[in-house]
Amino acid sequence: MICNEPGVLDNSHYFFFSPPEEFLLYHYGVVNCGHFYCQYGYRIQREGHAYPLLIYVKEGTLNVSYQDVSYIGKKNDIILLNCANPHSYFVDHTCEFYYFHFTGGQAYEITDALLQKHKSPIFTLPNAKELFKKIKTPITNLSYEQVVSDAELSCMTYHILCSLQASGNVFTTNAHDSNDVVCQTILYIQEHLDASISLENLASNANLSVYYFSHIFKEETGISPIEFVAIRKINYAKSILKTTENSISQITDMLGYSSDSSFINAFKKRVGVSPARFRKHSD
Repeated sequence: MICNEPGVLDNSHYFFFSPPEEFLLYHYGVVNCGHFYCQYGYRIQREGHAYPLLIYVKEGTLNVSYQDVSYIGKKNDIILLNCANPHSYFVDHTCEFYYFHFTGGQAYEITDALLQKHKSPIFTLPNAKELFKKIKTPITNLSYEQVVSDAELSCMTYHILCSLQASGNVFTTNAHDSNDVVCQTILYIQEHLDASISLENLASNANLSVYYFSHIFKEETGISPIEFVAIRKINYAKSILKTTENSISQITDMLGYSSDSSFINAFKKRVGVSPARFRKHSD
């Protein structure tokens, strides 16, 4: 969605989600996220009653007021706020930032623990650029109308929060080994979309039996591992078709399909039209 708030410039986008309640019992869930380009005039002020918020400042500065103290978030800083408390943030000049509101998995307790331990909502981290990649990837995918699962967003949130804590003794969530396995598998799939990925490949990569791996993956994501692979490939294909002039044969090779017909049939099964027709009518 394009944002029309005062001070928000063109090319800014935001997205909303509704993670299932049963998913939020054990995992973090992102309820909305976005990528904003802002100038003077952008200001958000809340009396509370909102979800915890994480902001990555890509360029410029963002002024923050939290618990009656003023702060300035600068380039590559991460800002964490428990938005259940009164707070505000605004732009004096210009600022580009990525953000997400999250819940579930004791999100409020974790946020308060991190803020109390750090004694500031501004985090300046040596690995900030690596964390930025984790935040940017799903938001960029969403801007290209790709489907991003609750599990992917949960993994992103978990990794970022883990990076914000320094001593390792803050987290008391219900995160467990299966969550880590799914996170690692999703990253593996994303990095190997150009390959033919089998269930045996994925189970072997996770060092688990095929049966147990399939069980925990579907329990975490709601779909089978192979269906997840298929969806990711087709979503990526849609992005390529919209943004490039690559031929069907080139896309087939890029996504590891055995033949053009195999790719075309897989695409049509999930999208309802052929790749060529999708490209023609995607404007």
